[in-house]
Amino acid sequence: MKKISRILFIFLGAICLAMPAFSQQDAQFSHYMFNSMNYNPGYAGLEGVTRITGIFRKQWLGYSSTTDAPGGTSPTSAVITANTLLPFLKQRTGVGANFVYDSKGPINTTELQISLAYHFKIKTGKLGVGLRSGFRYENLNTNWYQVIDKTDPIYENLVNAPASQVKPDIAAGLYWQTPKYYIGVSASHFSGTKYTYGIDTSIASKLSSHAYVTAGYTFNFSGGMLKLTPNAFFQTDTRNYTYLFGAILMYNDKFYGGISARESIANKEVTKGGSTVANDDIIFLIGMNLMKNNALRLGYSFDYVTSGVQAKTRTSHEIMLSYVIPTKWLQLKPIVRTPRYRQEEY
Repeated sequence: MKKISRILFIFLGAICLAMPAFSQQDAQFSHYMFNSMNYNPGYAGLEGVTRITGIFRKQWLGYSSTTDAPGGTSPTSAVITANTLLPFLKQRTGVGANFVYDSKGPINTTELQISLAYHFKIKTGKLGVGLRSGFRYENLNTNWYQVIDKTDPIYENLVNAPASQVKPDIAAGLYWQTPKYYIGVSASHFSGTKYTYGIDTSIASKLSSHAYVTAGYTFNFSGGMLKLTPNAFFQTDTRNYTYLFGAILMYNDKFYGGISARESIANKEVTKGGSTVANDDIIFLIGMNLMKNNALRLGYSFDYVTSGVQAKTRTSHEIMLSYVIPTKWLQLKPIVRTPRYRQEEY
């Protein structure tokens, strides 16, 4: 365990030192404890099943713009992930795919990426080491901006420039999982991509690198009938920080409920007061597992904003759907017994 902790600490330190300080740009989700594949490519295949997960989020429901500019709506985000354990290399290889859509005002972002992970079995757990690569598409709706001077050369060039760009993207991660607990460390957007839209590169929008840390521990009560899993999630680009921490209570592996708290801190200029709390949420989660072997999982989260409501409404909503697809090569082989021959495989 000490060796694993040292590896995770070194990995986190390395990615933090390598990251530039720009604002956070990734979509946020409240189902972070069920969404590891979106944040960490090392998670691919670790569960040992073929799982597809979809999450849809509508942030600050009911928000309306105070200007006449079109498109002044609240952020909308969606993610679909799939991952499986492959039969190659003694079932120590996992593969996954991520599709993310995020709409924030005039900027729409779409990501499509593939992950590959290799698993190291260490005592009672597995360490997944993964890489992810793909593309990130960004579309800019220039007519959605409220512009004071439409004759400004920068604005004119932006209107006449291509409205979208596709750039490569890279991520890496380590994910350590045991029957009792998990720890994940990952980083995304290593490529240092800049979106210029055909205008002067000195004012380009740079895609900042992000670091993620996630962890959880499960306590069993009443012979396993009740399971309590405290969890935590941390995201940063070394300038802005988001913390989430809470717990999920599972009953009979069928029904669950939980509560989490989110705090986002964004650094402002010193002349404007330094660090400030940008967003505080209390998150309530409920869900259930259905079908044979709990193959289908349904979840819902309700976010209530407790501070910083001047530019947003108080409630956000999120729906999650997850399904495990039966995979022939992952099914256990039956025990075969005859008077002359006996073979047991597990």
